[in-house]
Amino acid sequence: MRKIAVMVLLVAASAANAQAPDGSRANILVILGDDMGVETLASFGVGTQTPRTATLDALAERGVRFTNMWSQSMCSPTRATILTGRYGFRTGVGGPTGDGEARGPMPEPPPVPAGVVEFGMGAGTGMGMGMGFTFTGIADGARWGIGRDEFALTQALSAGPGPGYDKAAIGKWHLADVRNGWQDHPNLVGFDHFSGLIRCCPESYFAWVHLENGEFSTRSGYAVTDKVDEAIEWLGAPSERDAPWFLWLAFNTPHTPIHMPPRDLLQSDFSDFGVADAEQQDPRFFDAMMEAMDTEIGRLLDHIGPEVLENTYVLFIGDNGTGDNAVRAPFRPGYAKGSLYNGGIHVPFMIAGPGVASGAVSDALVNSADLFATLLELAGIDSAEAVPEGITVDSVSLVPYLSDPGRESIRQWVYADSFTTDAGLESGAYAMRNQRYKLLVDQGVEHFFDLQADPYEHNDLMAGELSEEEQAQLDALRAQIDALHGSEG
Repeated sequence: MRKIAVMVLLVAASAANAQAPDGSRANILVILGDDMGVETLASFGVGTQTPRTATLDALAERGVRFTNMWSQSMCSPTRATILTGRYGFRTGVGGPTGDGEARGPMPEPPPVPAGVVEFGMGAGTGMGMGMGFTFTGIADGARWGIGRDEFALTQALSAGPGPGYDKAAIGKWHLADVRNGWQDHPNLVGFDHFSGLIRCCPESYFAWVHLENGEFSTRSGYAVTDKVDEAIEWLGAPSERDAPWFLWLAFNTPHTPIHMPPRDLLQSDFSDFGVADAEQQDPRFFDAMMEAMDTEIGRLLDHIGPEVLENTYVLFIGDNGTGDNAVRAPFRPGYAKGSLYNGGIHVPFMIAGPGVASGAVSDALVNSADLFATLLELAGIDSAEAVPEGITVDSVSLVPYLSDPGRESIRQWVYADSFTTDAGLESGAYAMRNQRYKLLVDQGVEHFFDLQADPYEHNDLMAGELSEEEQAQLDALRAQIDALHGSEG
């Protein structure tokens, strides 16, 4: 028997169909947005000023929106939780990977085309932690990715009934280092095809270092369009494919560098924007990037076509909160990306596909690690049989919510952490919330919030005297965190 974390059980259910009416296995499309919190999409009703995202709005109307999704606070850790179903303190991925000593060789980037204006790649990239959390060591030293001994969901997708999945990862990877294979890592993890960026982000959205199946090259054009072109090329004619497919499409957008995309991709009128606005770092450039990504997602879905989409699960998630350079009300700079405040880890998440309720909302507590068990179940794979013995998994399948979005939350709490590989949790931060209260521990200092009365964390209850109920809730969260940190694996 493999080990399962205390209070975090994989849930098997048949609320959604893993097979089409003809018995074929469902296709799976996972789309990741980069640096976009829950306030960036109008369909979640949190933000006060949102870009136009017609494609993602329509996807929300086709499926279930999850209003209480916690990711991790930065790019690499969230990706690691999805691929392994395990929290950062287990995998060792607590911050962005692939820099310092961990970075392998890469070619020099190509020159940026004349006239391109981009900004935000230094200070102001959203690395502020808030409340004194300095994330010691993040700028220096090695940042290690997923170890080769980690079991990834891609390694299980050849199991189950019928033919195994064709598997491709397109776009941002950000989990590789010189210890785990560097440019070969996406393929070593189990993807048949990889085409994208091995590190965090493009040197420019209009000229970047590209990686395809272990071979580096340089490219120019527009990176968002290029990713969708690559996805379409890999899919070919979707209706003519013999095997089911799993496509991981990870955009860099709307991560820095902030810029104006090609105008034909925009859904709003940005005709008055120019170089002067860029120099002022106008946050509406962020909106333009969001709109361009949404337009290109629409192009991909159009290519897949309605017939194939009937047997395709489409999942969309933001990898962490919005950066300080673009975060807006109700969240605020300093408490956004990179922090474990809700502005850094409360992200949009939705699922559409066969057997999924349309236009529905789930308020259940869910975590980015839960995509692991969910994706395997949607693929018709028994997670308990697929994961090797001795591996602790922190993932809960979300399949029961897909046909019954209003059901009671399976999880009683959700968790996130953030740390450097060498320093560990003692010099990092971790947070846990239940239905109402949240405990955040930052370099040993506790912060405690009543999310029902104070959803955007302005009032730290530790600054005053706790009521009997508050003290009981604080003690319960402390005990649950201790049990989790003390669990094996």
